[in-house]
This record gives sequence, structure tokens and C-alpha cells, in this order.
Amino acid sequence: MRKSILFIICAMLIALPQGACFAQEREAGVFRVMSFNVRTWTRDTDRDSDAHWRKRMEAMERMIIDADPDIICFQEMLFPATRYVPDGYRRVSGVNVSHPIFVRKGLGYSGHSTSIYWESCLVEGVQVINVHSRWEKDVMLRVVRQVNGRLKGRSLACGDWNVSLRSLKEAGLNMSSAREMLGVPEVDTFANFTRAESHGAIDHFFVDGLTPVSYMMVTDGYGCTRISDHFPIVLEVRR
Repeated sequence: MRKSILFIICAMLIALPQGACFAQEREAGVFRVMSFNVRTWTRDTDRDSDAHWRKRMEAMERMIIDADPDIICFQEMLFPATRYVPDGYRRVSGVNVSHPIFVRKGLGYSGHSTSIYWESCLVEGVQVINVHSRWEKDVMLRVVRQVNGRLKGRSLACGDWNVSLRSLKEAGLNMSSAREMLGVPEVDTFANFTRAESHGAIDHFFVDGLTPVSYMMVTDGYGCTRISDHFPIVLEVRR
């Protein structure tokens, strides 16, 4: 009887749906960070449309559970969309409501700082900086200076920078592109809801004093055509 019960439990576990991209277990000392411009509100007011914000946030919740990040850096994440963040996370920054940082409950955090274009928090000894910048050159240069000024030991900066990697390098950002370090080809991270053209790769991960392990972009809509006009990007780093 005991063997039969064990067999049934194993069969159920095998049958459970899994996101193939996230199925692999993490190594000890590795944590997973997600950067995602949610764009809470859209002009689509049709509740039956898969672009309606509630349907997209329901899809986002499923995606987060599947991706299982330790840290989530949101951009354009406003109430009541924050209600769709799974229960296993807590908000550790977000004076500027546009770009809060959420971490898995149980992780240690301190030292919250904020600016109009970024939020930062020390999470388990790593300075996490969540950026939501703009494309104007003067804004970009100001954000780069401010991020450079916050680098203290192990640091990670991510978000919707709204400019290319090349532009950020030319602006003097003192961090390394995690995607480039891993040899991952550049792919557009922006995909407009209504137009075919893209703005290119404008969402980035940068690290200092950390070792990137893997990088990916989530293109599955989890029941929607697109969860947002930005694709979530996910980075695993070793401390």
C-alpha cells in the first residue's frame, strides 16, 4: 500500500506543468533577479481583451510563480497591480511608486534610497539598484552618474533604461553588462502592444563584483498575447 501511494505521488509530480526555462534548480550561493516593466495601465478598456490590465496582471502572477525569482525589480508598477505579486514576496522599497523592489520573504534587506529615476536597497549584502530612466541624454547622463555613485562592493543595477547598451557605455556607466559577460546575443526587450517595430534592447542588467550565471528573456505571454510592452528579463548571479 505504501509503495502504491509513493508511486501515485511521483506520477502527480511528473505530470505537474513546469516552465521549461525555469525547471533547473539553482546552485548554492546563486540568486535570481527579475526586471520587468509592467506598464500597469493600458488604453485597452475591453475586459475581454487579453491586453486588459487585470488579465495581464493575472498572467504576470503566474509568470512570477513559474520564474521563482528571489528579487523582483518592477517598473511602471502601480497599485492595485501590486496585489498580483505572489504572497511569498514583500516590498522593500518603493517611495516612488513607479519602480518598487520586492524580495522573497526571509531575505535580509536594509539601506533603502530613492530618486525620481531609481530605487535601491541592500539585499543580502548586494546593492540592488532598480532603474526606470528616460531616453533624453541629460536624464540618462544624470542617472548614470547617480548609479555610479551608489556602487559599493557587490552591486547589481537593472531596469528599463530606455536607451541602448552602447549609449550607457558611452555615458560612462562603471558596471559590466551581464548579458555580454555571458555571451548572450542582443535581442529586443521592447515589443509594443500595437505596432510591429521595436525600440530595441532597452532593458538591461549590469553587475559589479558579482558573477553572472545565466540570462534569459521571458517571451511566453502566459495566456496573453503579451504580458506587457516589455519582456521580463531574468538574471542569475553568484555572490
